[in-house]
Formats: sequence, C-alpha cells, structure tokens
Amino acid sequence: MVKLVLAGACSIYDLSGMKKAFEKSGFQVSFVDAPFMAGIKIHEYPEKEEILYTAEVSDDCVAVPLSEYWISFCKKKGCCRISDRALESSRSKRYFYDFLKKNGFDYPAEYKRVEDAEKTLDEGKRVIVKPEGLHSGYGIEILDKSGKEKLREYVSQAENIKNRTLRLMEIENKGAMLTEAVEGTEYSADCFFIEGRISVVRICRKKIMVINDKPCAAAYVLLSPENEEYKRFEKYLMAWTSAIFDASDISFAQYDFIVSEDGRVVPVDFASRVGGGISDLLMETGKNPYALAVEGEKFQVEEGWTQFHYLPVVSGYITNDDYPLLEGRSHVFKKKGGYVISNPSSVGSRVAVTVCRYEKEIDENLLEKLLLDRRYIES
Repeated sequence: MVKLVLAGACSIYDLSGMKKAFEKSGFQVSFVDAPFMAGIKIHEYPEKEEILYTAEVSDDCVAVPLSEYWISFCKKKGCCRISDRALESSRSKRYFYDFLKKNGFDYPAEYKRVEDAEKTLDEGKRVIVKPEGLHSGYGIEILDKSGKEKLREYVSQAENIKNRTLRLMEIENKGAMLTEAVEGTEYSADCFFIEGRISVVRICRKKIMVINDKPCAAAYVLLSPENEEYKRFEKYLMAWTSAIFDASDISFAQYDFIVSEDGRVVPVDFASRVGGGISDLLMETGKNPYALAVEGEKFQVEEGWTQFHYLPVVSGYITNDDYPLLEGRSHVFKKKGGYVISNPSSVGSRVAVTVCRYEKEIDENLLEKLLLDRRYIES
C-alpha cells in the first residue's frame, strides 16, 4: 500500500474524512505540517486525526503538498509524484505562461520592455505588474493611464519584494513581470489529479476590487455543478490539468483564471496545492469537497453560498472592531489594537469574513460596505 503524506494539513479540514477517502483508493495516509504552523488555529473544525509538525517526510512516503511551504519542500527534496512542469509552473508565472502558449492554451501577453507597457497604458488599457515567482496576490499592482508615472516604481518594488511569509515558505523572488490585464470576470478553482484521473474540487466566481492599485478578492461565490458556468469551465480545467501533470502524479491543482468580455478563458495563476482562505466557505456547506474529489465524486452544492471579505483601505491600528458584518456566520481575524495594512491582496490581510447564502447580485453598494476606513482604523 502506497503511503501518502498530506503535507500542509492545516490548509484543509475533516482530516478523518480525507483519510477514509484515500483508504478507499488503496492509500495509507498521514498528516504533517511545518513546525511554524503548530498552535495556529486555521479553522474551527473539530479534528480527530493528529498532525505531526515536522520539516521532514520519510523516504518511503509520497508527499501531497497542500500549501506553498510544501511545494518548496517537494522542489527541493523530490519526494512527491508531481511533474517538473507543475512544480515549476507553481514557482514561475513566466514558465507557466510559456507552458500554456506551447500547449495551445490562451495566456496573458507579457510586455518585455517597460516602454511597451507604457504604450499600452497610453492606449487606455490596463497593465499588471507582478513578481514572477510569488504566489497569490503578493506584490501585484494594476495600473491604468492615470497611474502611468508609478509604473517604473512598481516594477522596482516587484523586483525587490521580500517579507517574512516568503522566507517561511522558502519562496524566491525571481524578478518582475509586466503583463496585459485581461478584462473580465475572475474565477478560482481547485482540481485533484490522481494517476490520470481528474476531479474538480470546486469552482468559485470572484468579485475583485482594486484597492490602492491592488486587485483584492472581496467575495467568493461557489458554483453548483449544475450551473452552466461550471459546466463550461470544467472542460478547460480538465484540459489544463491533463497537460500539466504526468500520468503517475498525485496532486491538487489550484487555478485563478479570467473570462474576458469577448469570451477568452485565460489562466493567470497556478499552484500544485489547494486554494487558500476558503475553508470557512466550504465548511459551511456541511460537506468536504476535497474528500469527494479523492473519491471521484461531485461536490453537489446549492447556489448562492458566498464568502465576503472585509478589507482595510488604510494602514494603522484598529480602534473600532464593531464591523458592519452581514448576516451569516462571521469570523473576525483582526480585533481592536491589531495592525492592518492598506494593501489587502492576500488572505492574511483580511480583517473578517462572513459566509452566507446570498442569491442577489453583488453590487457596488454592497462592496463598499466591505471596505474599512478611518472609522475603524487609525494610523
């Protein structure tokens, strides 16, 4: 029996359910996470399985990375069954975009020179500045013509970004990229690949707000497998995942992609792990989509499940934590006295979330209520 280690186990929930799902497929499973995760409470699920906090995986085990730290571990130690294409795509957006191009998929165009990006801004189009090797929203800036004078400054910042999170995750910044800003609706999805079989874990439609030149996720809306959007995108997810993994691989796959106004479906980010920051949303459905995907089953979920993010628009200390929370189950991460930053583009900078069934259109008035300003924060 193949021994699997789910590495980064704090990133998921219902570990006993995960263990049972893998055992049905003939795998023995254990759970580990990095030592710096010990004592950090990620979610409220009452776990029964033990997590071993260690920086090592036994040589007779196959690691399945669930977080960025363990992707770095697999690249360094080679103890997983994940293609070099998938691992390198997880660490280099330039490599990933080249992979998409070579395999006939759509991809964001890259500007090789700052002057080319400046010309694009002059034409009334937006440009994205991003660190080539970083994950999620770290270091990403989005500019239109009015912000042209900040372009070179943002390129310099992206080239030199360093922080504690990157050191902990053992991620190297490989420099800056300038790419087209694909205009449209952004989505996020997880898949699971096991020895040639692909299952979609979940697909979410995202509501993105630009705060201080940074694209920030203000809401995630779960799509039902019966939804026509879901059916359309499932085919793309299957094609991308089939191309990036080898037949013997075992891995999760997380994608961010944008559907443009003229119908393009463009992947903008990939990582061989699960998506972060949505455990509260998934748990509220009463199901475990990760375990269902391992078993090859669909995550049958009703329409309308939504996770809203409360985001700071100024930096400083919280002086009022009586946030304007929507009805639903809320989780507050930053309370009075805590420090927040004005570029909330990553999961860790959210002040709070609310999960609820919301079947109306998410309009601008609602989004404005998610932004926390000087009424709550003082510098």
